[in-house]
Amino acid sequence: MLYDMDGVASLSLGIAVIVVLLWVAVWLLRRGRSGPAMWGVRDCAILRSLPLGPRERLLVVRVGPRHLVLGVGSAAVSLLCELDEPLPPPAPGEAAFGEVIRKAVGRWRGG
Repeated sequence: MLYDMDGVASLSLGIAVIVVLLWVAVWLLRRGRSGPAMWGVRDCAILRSLPLGPRERLLVVRVGPRHLVLGVGSAAVSLLCELDEPLPPPAPGEAAFGEVIRKAVGRWRGG
């Protein structure tokens, strides 16, 4: 069985180039997961996060000028409300967002 060595070499080189291009594409996608933030545009940001359970979280998210409160679970993301006014940045020494919510939940439970 005779093989054309030039054909095998060019096929091998072609496959190697494709593998390298795929590796570079995957690397670029992993590095740029944040999407447009890669180019300096940051329209969306998580401002506050509070874990409510093993897979549940309460998030305050800024999307453009709007501040949204989201409930995030293992199966869904729900819009709970839109804040009328933006959240002020936490002052140094002020109780953290999560601590305030925990105290409110503790009062609500009666403990």
